[in-house]
Amino acid sequence: MTGRRGGIDATAILTAYLALLWFIPSPMVVQALGSAGGPSNMVGIAIFMAWAWFTVRRSEPTGLGVQPVRAALLALLVVMLVVYAHTMAGPLPGDEISVADSGLLRLLGMAGVALMAADGIASMERHVVLLRRLAFAAGVVALLGLLQYATSELYIDRIRIPGLVAGTSEWTLGSRSGFTRPSGTSTSPIEYGVVLGMTLPILIVCASVRSRYRWLYRAMLVAMMASIYFSLSRSAYLCAIAGVLVLALKWDNRRRLTALAFVTVVTAVMYVSVPGLLGSIQGLFSNAGEDPSIASRTGSYDIAGQFISSSPIIGRGFGTFLPKYWILDNAYLGLMIEAGAVGLLAFLTLVVCALVSARQARVDLEARTDDPAAADQAIYAHAILASVAAGACGLAFFDAFAFPQTAGCFLLLIGLAGAARRLTRESAPTPGGASDDHTPAAGTADVRTS
Repeated sequence: MTGRRGGIDATAILTAYLALLWFIPSPMVVQALGSAGGPSNMVGIAIFMAWAWFTVRRSEPTGLGVQPVRAALLALLVVMLVVYAHTMAGPLPGDEISVADSGLLRLLGMAGVALMAADGIASMERHVVLLRRLAFAAGVVALLGLLQYATSELYIDRIRIPGLVAGTSEWTLGSRSGFTRPSGTSTSPIEYGVVLGMTLPILIVCASVRSRYRWLYRAMLVAMMASIYFSLSRSAYLCAIAGVLVLALKWDNRRRLTALAFVTVVTAVMYVSVPGLLGSIQGLFSNAGEDPSIASRTGSYDIAGQFISSSPIIGRGFGTFLPKYWILDNAYLGLMIEAGAVGLLAFLTLVVCALVSARQARVDLEARTDDPAAADQAIYAHAILASVAAGACGLAFFDAFAFPQTAGCFLLLIGLAGAARRLTRESAPTPGGASDDHTPAAGTADVRTS
Protein backbone atom coordinates (compact mmCIF):
# COMPACT_ATOMS: atom_id res chain seq x y z
CA MET A 1 0.00 0.00 0.00
CA THR A 2 1.35 3.39 -0.91
CA GLY A 3 0.96 6.73 0.68
CA ARG A 4 -0.96 9.62 -0.72
CA ARG A 5 1.89 10.61 -3.02
CA GLY A 6 1.82 7.14 -4.54
CA GLY A 7 -1.86 7.57 -5.32
CA ILE A 8 -3.30 4.90 -3.02
CA ASP A 9 -4.07 5.17 0.67
CA ALA A 10 -6.83 4.11 3.03
CA THR A 11 -9.02 7.02 1.93
CA ALA A 12 -8.74 5.95 -1.72
CA ILE A 13 -9.53 2.32 -0.86
CA LEU A 14 -12.53 3.32 1.23
CA THR A 15 -13.70 5.61 -1.58
CA ALA A 16 -13.79 2.57 -3.86
CA TYR A 17 -15.82 0.76 -1.20
CA LEU A 18 -18.22 3.72 -1.01
CA ALA A 19 -18.73 3.67 -4.76
CA LEU A 20 -19.61 -0.03 -4.69
CA LEU A 21 -21.86 0.36 -1.65
CA TRP A 22 -23.84 3.32 -2.96
CA PHE A 23 -23.79 3.01 -6.74
CA ILE A 24 -24.26 -0.73 -7.34
CA PRO A 25 -27.84 -1.73 -6.48
CA SER A 26 -27.90 -3.56 -3.15
CA PRO A 27 -29.75 -6.68 -4.41
CA MET A 28 -27.07 -7.36 -7.04
CA VAL A 29 -24.77 -10.14 -5.77
CA VAL A 30 -22.55 -12.99 -6.90
CA GLN A 31 -25.11 -15.77 -6.97
CA ALA A 32 -22.91 -18.48 -5.48
CA LEU A 33 -22.20 -16.37 -2.38
CA GLY A 34 -25.77 -15.33 -1.69
CA SER A 35 -26.26 -12.31 0.57
CA ALA A 36 -22.50 -12.17 1.26
CA GLY A 37 -21.76 -11.82 -2.45
CA GLY A 38 -22.36 -8.11 -2.83
CA PRO A 39 -19.38 -6.36 -4.46
CA SER A 40 -19.01 -3.96 -1.53
CA ASN A 41 -18.94 -6.85 0.96
CA MET A 42 -16.34 -8.79 -1.04
CA VAL A 43 -14.16 -5.69 -1.12
CA GLY A 44 -14.80 -5.28 2.61
CA ILE A 45 -13.48 -8.79 3.27
CA ALA A 46 -10.39 -8.00 1.20
CA ILE A 47 -9.96 -4.80 3.21
CA PHE A 48 -10.19 -6.81 6.44
CA MET A 49 -7.45 -9.16 5.26
CA ALA A 50 -5.28 -6.21 4.22
CA TRP A 51 -5.82 -4.55 7.59
CA ALA A 52 -4.92 -7.77 9.41
CA TRP A 53 -1.78 -8.26 7.28
CA PHE A 54 -0.42 -4.76 7.82
CA THR A 55 -1.38 -4.78 11.50
CA VAL A 56 0.57 -7.99 12.07
CA ARG A 57 3.57 -6.57 10.17
CA ARG A 58 3.58 -3.28 12.05
CA SER A 59 6.34 -3.34 14.62
CA GLU A 60 6.52 0.18 16.03
CA PRO A 61 4.10 1.30 18.79
CA THR A 62 1.80 4.24 18.18
CA GLY A 63 2.12 5.68 21.68
CA LEU A 64 -1.58 6.45 21.74
CA GLY A 65 -2.64 3.74 24.14
CA VAL A 66 -5.86 1.76 23.74
CA GLN A 67 -8.10 2.95 20.92
CA PRO A 68 -11.68 2.31 22.05
CA VAL A 69 -13.32 1.78 18.65
CA ARG A 70 -10.68 -0.68 17.48
CA ALA A 71 -10.77 -2.59 20.78
CA ALA A 72 -14.59 -2.74 20.74
CA LEU A 73 -14.63 -3.89 17.10
CA LEU A 74 -12.18 -6.69 17.77
CA ALA A 75 -14.13 -7.71 20.89
CA LEU A 76 -17.32 -7.83 18.82
CA LEU A 77 -15.62 -10.04 16.23
CA VAL A 78 -14.38 -12.42 18.92
CA VAL A 79 -17.86 -12.64 20.42
CA MET A 80 -19.41 -13.29 17.01
CA LEU A 81 -16.86 -16.02 16.26
CA VAL A 82 -17.81 -17.70 19.54
CA VAL A 83 -21.50 -17.34 18.60
CA TYR A 84 -20.77 -18.86 15.19
CA ALA A 85 -18.88 -21.81 16.70
CA HIS A 86 -21.71 -22.39 19.18
CA THR A 87 -24.24 -22.28 16.34
CA MET A 88 -22.37 -24.78 14.19
CA ALA A 89 -21.78 -27.11 17.13
CA GLY A 90 -25.48 -27.61 17.74
CA PRO A 91 -28.37 -28.85 15.63
CA LEU A 92 -29.23 -26.32 12.95
CA PRO A 93 -31.93 -26.41 10.26
CA GLY A 94 -30.49 -26.78 6.78
CA ASP A 95 -31.71 -23.40 5.57
CA GLU A 96 -29.91 -21.65 8.43
CA ILE A 97 -26.45 -23.10 7.81
CA SER A 98 -25.72 -21.01 4.73
CA VAL A 99 -27.14 -17.82 6.25
CA ALA A 100 -24.95 -18.33 9.33
CA ASP A 101 -21.92 -18.59 7.03
CA SER A 102 -22.93 -15.54 5.01
CA GLY A 103 -23.72 -13.62 8.19
CA LEU A 104 -20.17 -14.12 9.46
CA LEU A 105 -18.73 -13.10 6.08
CA ARG A 106 -20.87 -9.96 6.01
CA LEU A 107 -19.73 -9.09 9.51
CA LEU A 108 -16.07 -9.55 8.55
CA GLY A 109 -16.54 -7.25 5.55
CA MET A 110 -18.17 -4.50 7.58
CA ALA A 111 -15.64 -4.82 10.39
CA GLY A 112 -12.79 -4.64 7.88
CA VAL A 113 -14.07 -1.34 6.53
CA ALA A 114 -14.49 0.07 10.04
CA LEU A 115 -11.01 -1.06 11.08
CA MET A 116 -9.42 0.35 7.93
CA ALA A 117 -11.10 3.69 8.58
CA ALA A 118 -10.21 3.72 12.28
CA ASP A 119 -6.57 2.71 11.82
CA GLY A 120 -5.66 3.55 8.24
CA ILE A 121 -6.65 7.12 7.35
CA ALA A 122 -3.42 9.08 7.28
CA SER A 123 -4.43 12.62 8.26
CA MET A 124 -7.36 14.82 9.25
CA GLU A 125 -7.31 16.29 5.75
CA ARG A 126 -7.81 12.86 4.18
CA HIS A 127 -10.44 12.11 6.83
CA VAL A 128 -12.43 15.16 5.75
CA VAL A 129 -11.99 14.19 2.10
CA LEU A 130 -13.62 10.82 2.77
CA LEU A 131 -16.49 12.47 4.65
CA ARG A 132 -17.13 14.77 1.70
CA ARG A 133 -17.09 11.82 -0.68
CA LEU A 134 -19.58 10.01 1.54
CA ALA A 135 -21.84 13.09 1.46
CA PHE A 136 -21.46 13.30 -2.32
CA ALA A 137 -22.39 9.63 -2.80
CA ALA A 138 -25.46 10.04 -0.58
CA GLY A 139 -26.41 13.19 -2.47
CA VAL A 140 -26.19 11.46 -5.86
CA VAL A 141 -28.43 8.65 -4.65
CA ALA A 142 -30.85 11.25 -3.24
CA LEU A 143 -31.05 12.82 -6.71
CA LEU A 144 -31.74 9.39 -8.17
CA GLY A 145 -34.59 9.01 -5.69
CA LEU A 146 -36.13 12.28 -6.87
CA LEU A 147 -35.91 11.06 -10.46
CA GLN A 148 -37.57 7.78 -9.49
CA TYR A 149 -40.40 9.65 -7.78
CA ALA A 150 -40.92 12.08 -10.64
CA THR A 151 -41.01 9.40 -13.36
CA SER A 152 -42.25 6.36 -11.39
CA GLU A 153 -39.38 4.43 -12.98
CA LEU A 154 -36.87 2.37 -11.00
CA TYR A 155 -34.01 2.67 -13.56
CA ILE A 156 -31.59 0.50 -11.60
CA ASP A 157 -33.41 -2.63 -12.79
CA ARG A 158 -31.91 -1.92 -16.21
CA ILE A 159 -28.35 -2.23 -14.92
CA ARG A 160 -26.49 -5.36 -16.00
CA ILE A 161 -23.11 -6.19 -14.47
CA PRO A 162 -21.28 -9.35 -15.61
CA GLY A 163 -21.02 -11.90 -12.80
CA LEU A 164 -23.83 -10.37 -10.73
CA VAL A 165 -27.46 -11.35 -10.51
CA ALA A 166 -30.33 -9.21 -9.37
CA GLY A 167 -30.96 -11.17 -6.18
CA THR A 168 -34.69 -10.48 -6.37
CA SER A 169 -37.12 -11.81 -8.93
CA GLU A 170 -39.02 -8.57 -9.34
CA TRP A 171 -37.80 -5.03 -8.86
CA THR A 172 -40.55 -2.47 -8.50
CA LEU A 173 -41.03 0.85 -6.82
CA GLY A 174 -43.13 0.69 -3.69
CA SER A 175 -46.09 2.90 -2.93
CA ARG A 176 -47.99 4.12 0.12
CA SER A 177 -51.13 6.24 0.32
CA GLY A 178 -51.04 6.60 -3.45
CA PHE A 179 -47.51 8.03 -3.53
CA THR A 180 -44.52 6.42 -5.21
CA ARG A 181 -41.78 5.59 -2.71
CA PRO A 182 -38.28 5.91 -4.19
CA SER A 183 -35.62 3.43 -3.13
CA GLY A 184 -32.53 4.74 -4.91
CA THR A 185 -30.02 1.87 -5.09
CA SER A 186 -31.28 0.39 -1.82
CA THR A 187 -33.25 -2.77 -1.33
CA SER A 188 -36.36 -0.98 -0.04
CA PRO A 189 -37.73 2.53 0.57
CA ILE A 190 -37.19 2.03 4.31
CA GLU A 191 -33.49 1.26 3.89
CA TYR A 192 -33.21 4.16 1.47
CA GLY A 193 -34.77 6.64 3.87
CA VAL A 194 -32.77 5.41 6.87
CA VAL A 195 -29.41 5.54 5.10
CA LEU A 196 -30.15 9.07 3.87
CA GLY A 197 -31.20 10.11 7.37
CA MET A 198 -27.98 8.64 8.72
CA THR A 199 -25.80 10.68 6.36
CA LEU A 200 -27.91 13.84 6.57
CA PRO A 201 -25.75 15.50 9.32
CA ILE A 202 -22.58 15.07 7.26
CA LEU A 203 -24.20 16.57 4.16
CA ILE A 204 -25.51 19.49 6.24
CA VAL A 205 -21.96 20.23 7.43
CA CYS A 206 -20.56 19.93 3.89
CA ALA A 207 -23.22 22.38 2.73
CA SER A 208 -22.35 24.89 5.48
CA VAL A 209 -18.54 24.77 5.63
CA ARG A 210 -16.76 26.99 3.13
CA SER A 211 -15.53 25.01 0.12
CA ARG A 212 -15.42 25.24 -3.65
CA TYR A 213 -18.33 22.82 -4.04
CA ARG A 214 -20.59 24.14 -1.30
CA TRP A 215 -23.26 25.07 -3.86
CA LEU A 216 -23.37 21.45 -5.04
CA TYR A 217 -23.74 20.10 -1.50
CA ARG A 218 -26.55 22.58 -0.87
CA ALA A 219 -28.41 21.39 -3.95
CA MET A 220 -27.91 17.80 -2.83
CA LEU A 221 -29.16 18.71 0.64
CA VAL A 222 -32.48 19.88 -0.81
CA ALA A 223 -32.70 16.66 -2.83
CA MET A 224 -31.93 14.56 0.24
CA MET A 225 -34.59 16.25 2.35
CA ALA A 226 -37.17 15.77 -0.39
CA SER A 227 -36.18 12.12 -0.86
CA ILE A 228 -36.53 11.48 2.88
CA TYR A 229 -40.01 12.99 2.73
CA PHE A 230 -40.92 10.79 -0.26
CA SER A 231 -39.68 7.62 1.44
CA LEU A 232 -42.82 7.73 3.64
CA SER A 233 -40.94 5.82 6.32
CA ARG A 234 -41.33 6.47 10.03
CA SER A 235 -37.89 4.93 10.59
CA ALA A 236 -36.33 7.41 8.15
CA TYR A 237 -38.01 10.42 9.76
CA LEU A 238 -37.00 9.44 13.28
CA CYS A 239 -33.44 8.71 12.16
CA ALA A 240 -33.13 12.07 10.40
CA ILE A 241 -34.66 13.99 13.31
CA ALA A 242 -32.29 12.33 15.79
CA GLY A 243 -29.26 13.26 13.69
CA VAL A 244 -30.31 16.86 13.18
CA LEU A 245 -31.15 17.34 16.87
CA VAL A 246 -27.71 16.09 17.94
CA LEU A 247 -26.08 18.25 15.28
CA ALA A 248 -28.01 21.31 16.46
CA LEU A 249 -26.67 20.96 20.00
CA LYS A 250 -23.51 22.78 18.93
CA TRP A 251 -25.25 25.46 16.88
CA ASP A 252 -25.87 28.97 18.10
CA ASN A 253 -29.40 30.37 18.06
CA ARG A 254 -28.85 32.15 14.77
CA ARG A 255 -27.90 28.96 12.99
CA ARG A 256 -30.80 27.09 14.56
CA LEU A 257 -33.23 29.72 13.30
CA THR A 258 -31.64 29.58 9.85
CA ALA A 259 -31.99 25.80 9.80
CA LEU A 260 -35.59 26.03 10.98
CA ALA A 261 -36.38 28.56 8.24
CA PHE A 262 -34.75 26.30 5.64
CA VAL A 263 -36.79 23.28 6.75
CA THR A 264 -39.93 25.40 6.77
CA VAL A 265 -39.35 26.59 3.21
CA VAL A 266 -38.66 23.07 1.92
CA THR A 267 -41.73 21.75 3.74
CA ALA A 268 -43.90 24.53 2.33
CA VAL A 269 -42.69 23.77 -1.19
CA MET A 270 -43.49 20.09 -0.66
CA TYR A 271 -46.94 21.01 0.67
CA VAL A 272 -47.75 23.11 -2.38
CA SER A 273 -46.16 20.94 -5.06
CA VAL A 274 -47.22 17.52 -3.74
CA PRO A 275 -50.76 17.80 -2.34
CA GLY A 276 -51.59 15.25 0.32
CA LEU A 277 -47.99 14.19 1.05
CA LEU A 278 -47.70 15.95 4.41
CA GLY A 279 -51.10 14.65 5.43
CA SER A 280 -49.96 11.12 4.65
CA ILE A 281 -46.81 11.67 6.71
CA GLN A 282 -48.88 12.96 9.62
CA GLY A 283 -51.11 9.91 9.31
CA LEU A 284 -48.12 7.60 9.74
CA PHE A 285 -47.85 8.85 13.32
CA SER A 286 -51.39 9.86 14.24
CA ASN A 287 -52.84 6.55 13.01
CA ALA A 288 -49.98 4.43 14.30
CA GLY A 289 -52.30 2.43 16.53
CA GLU A 290 -54.16 1.16 13.47
CA ASP A 291 -51.09 0.52 11.31
CA PRO A 292 -50.40 -3.20 10.67
CA SER A 293 -46.63 -2.57 10.63
CA ILE A 294 -46.82 -1.08 14.15
CA ALA A 295 -48.91 -4.03 15.30
CA SER A 296 -46.27 -6.32 13.83
CA ARG A 297 -43.53 -4.53 15.78
CA THR A 298 -45.38 -4.66 19.09
CA GLY A 299 -46.44 -8.23 18.50
CA SER A 300 -42.86 -9.32 17.92
CA TYR A 301 -41.86 -9.10 21.59
CA ASP A 302 -43.66 -12.28 22.64
CA ILE A 303 -42.19 -14.19 19.70
CA ALA A 304 -38.74 -12.75 20.36
CA GLY A 305 -38.98 -13.79 24.00
CA GLN A 306 -39.57 -17.39 23.00
CA PHE A 307 -36.45 -17.46 20.81
CA ILE A 308 -34.33 -15.58 23.36
CA SER A 309 -35.25 -17.99 26.14
CA SER A 310 -33.74 -20.91 24.21
CA SER A 311 -30.25 -19.32 24.27
CA PRO A 312 -30.25 -16.00 26.15
CA ILE A 313 -26.48 -15.67 26.63
CA ILE A 314 -24.94 -16.60 23.30
CA GLY A 315 -27.86 -16.57 20.87
CA ARG A 316 -28.78 -18.81 17.96
CA GLY A 317 -26.34 -17.47 15.32
CA PHE A 318 -25.89 -14.15 13.54
CA GLY A 319 -28.26 -13.91 10.57
CA THR A 320 -30.20 -17.09 11.38
CA PHE A 321 -33.45 -15.45 12.50
CA LEU A 322 -35.14 -15.73 9.12
CA PRO A 323 -38.16 -13.72 7.92
CA LYS A 324 -40.21 -16.93 7.97
CA TYR A 325 -40.14 -16.72 11.77
CA TRP A 326 -41.05 -13.04 12.04
CA ILE A 327 -40.00 -9.61 10.77
CA LEU A 328 -38.91 -7.73 13.88
CA ASP A 329 -38.05 -4.26 12.51
CA ASN A 330 -35.72 -3.84 15.48
CA ALA A 331 -32.03 -4.55 14.96
CA TYR A 332 -31.27 -4.61 18.68
CA LEU A 333 -33.96 -7.18 19.38
CA GLY A 334 -32.78 -9.22 16.41
CA LEU A 335 -29.21 -9.10 17.68
CA MET A 336 -30.38 -10.27 21.10
CA ILE A 337 -31.98 -13.30 19.46
CA GLU A 338 -29.06 -14.06 17.14
CA ALA A 339 -26.05 -13.20 19.34
CA GLY A 340 -27.51 -13.26 22.84
CA ALA A 341 -26.87 -10.84 25.66
CA VAL A 342 -23.11 -11.05 25.11
CA GLY A 343 -23.37 -10.08 21.44
CA LEU A 344 -25.82 -7.26 22.08
CA LEU A 345 -23.63 -5.90 24.88
CA ALA A 346 -20.55 -6.04 22.63
CA PHE A 347 -22.37 -4.14 19.88
CA LEU A 348 -23.77 -1.51 22.25
CA THR A 349 -20.26 -1.03 23.64
CA LEU A 350 -19.00 -0.43 20.10
CA VAL A 351 -21.68 2.21 19.48
CA VAL A 352 -20.92 3.97 22.77
CA CYS A 353 -17.18 3.92 22.00
CA ALA A 354 -17.87 5.52 18.62
CA LEU A 355 -20.02 8.25 20.16
CA VAL A 356 -17.45 8.97 22.88
CA SER A 357 -14.56 8.95 20.38
CA ALA A 358 -16.26 11.45 18.08
CA ARG A 359 -17.08 13.69 21.03
CA GLN A 360 -13.51 13.54 22.36
CA ALA A 361 -12.17 14.45 18.93
CA ARG A 362 -14.54 17.40 18.71
CA VAL A 363 -13.62 18.68 22.18
CA ASP A 364 -9.88 18.34 21.50
CA LEU A 365 -10.19 20.16 18.19
CA GLU A 366 -12.31 22.95 19.68
CA ALA A 367 -9.56 23.54 22.24
CA ARG A 368 -7.08 24.42 19.47
CA THR A 369 -8.11 28.02 19.15
CA ASP A 370 -4.82 28.95 17.46
CA ASP A 371 -5.37 26.49 14.57
CA PRO A 372 -7.80 27.79 11.89
CA ALA A 373 -8.23 24.34 10.31
CA ALA A 374 -9.18 22.75 13.63
CA ALA A 375 -12.48 24.65 13.79
CA ASP A 376 -13.82 23.05 10.60
CA GLN A 377 -12.43 19.66 11.62
CA ALA A 378 -14.31 19.93 14.93
CA ILE A 379 -17.53 20.54 13.00
CA TYR A 380 -16.95 17.39 10.96
CA ALA A 381 -16.21 15.40 14.13
CA HIS A 382 -19.52 16.55 15.58
CA ALA A 383 -21.26 15.58 12.33
CA ILE A 384 -19.89 12.04 12.74
CA LEU A 385 -21.25 12.02 16.30
CA ALA A 386 -24.67 13.08 15.00
CA SER A 387 -24.62 10.50 12.19
CA VAL A 388 -23.69 7.65 14.53
CA ALA A 389 -26.47 8.77 16.89
CA ALA A 390 -28.91 8.84 13.96
CA GLY A 391 -27.86 5.36 12.89
CA ALA A 392 -28.18 4.03 16.44
CA CYS A 393 -31.70 5.47 16.57
CA GLY A 394 -32.60 3.96 13.20
CA LEU A 395 -31.56 0.49 14.36
CA ALA A 396 -34.33 0.54 16.96
CA PHE A 397 -37.01 0.83 14.24
CA PHE A 398 -35.44 -1.07 11.37
CA ASP A 399 -33.72 -4.43 10.84
CA ALA A 400 -30.55 -2.76 9.61
CA PHE A 401 -28.31 -5.85 9.58
CA ALA A 402 -30.50 -7.45 6.94
CA PHE A 403 -29.78 -4.57 4.55
CA PRO A 404 -26.21 -4.16 3.23
CA GLN A 405 -26.26 -0.44 2.52
CA THR A 406 -27.46 0.62 5.95
CA ALA A 407 -25.23 -1.77 7.90
CA GLY A 408 -22.17 -0.99 5.78
CA CYS A 409 -22.64 2.76 6.09
CA PHE A 410 -23.19 2.57 9.85
CA LEU A 411 -20.02 0.53 10.46
CA LEU A 412 -18.06 2.92 8.25
CA LEU A 413 -19.29 5.85 10.35
CA ILE A 414 -18.19 4.01 13.48
CA GLY A 415 -14.74 3.57 11.96
CA LEU A 416 -14.61 7.26 11.03
CA ALA A 417 -15.40 8.14 14.65
CA GLY A 418 -12.44 6.07 15.77
CA ALA A 419 -10.25 7.71 13.13
CA ALA A 420 -11.25 11.20 14.30
CA ARG A 421 -10.09 10.43 17.84
CA ARG A 422 -6.83 8.82 16.71
CA LEU A 423 -5.90 11.53 14.23
CA THR A 424 -6.74 14.31 16.69
CA ARG A 425 -4.45 12.78 19.30
CA GLU A 426 -1.69 12.12 16.79
CA SER A 427 -1.68 15.76 15.72
CA ALA A 428 -1.98 17.15 19.25
CA PRO A 429 0.66 19.78 20.06
CA THR A 430 3.45 18.51 22.28
CA PRO A 431 4.53 20.41 25.39
CA GLY A 432 7.39 21.85 23.33
CA GLY A 433 4.95 23.31 20.82
CA ALA A 434 5.44 20.84 17.97
CA SER A 435 2.77 18.50 16.81
CA ASP A 436 2.87 14.72 16.69
CA ASP A 437 2.07 14.49 12.99
CA HIS A 438 5.05 12.22 12.53
CA THR A 439 3.52 9.55 14.73
CA PRO A 440 2.72 6.49 12.61
CA ALA A 441 -0.92 5.57 12.37
CA ALA A 442 -1.95 2.20 13.62
CA GLY A 443 -2.69 -0.48 11.08
CA THR A 444 -2.29 0.38 7.43
CA ALA A 445 -1.62 4.09 7.11
CA ASP A 446 1.97 3.85 8.27
CA VAL A 447 2.93 1.08 5.84
CA ARG A 448 4.55 2.16 2.59
CA THR A 449 5.51 -0.19 -0.21
CA SER A 450 6.30 0.37 -3.83
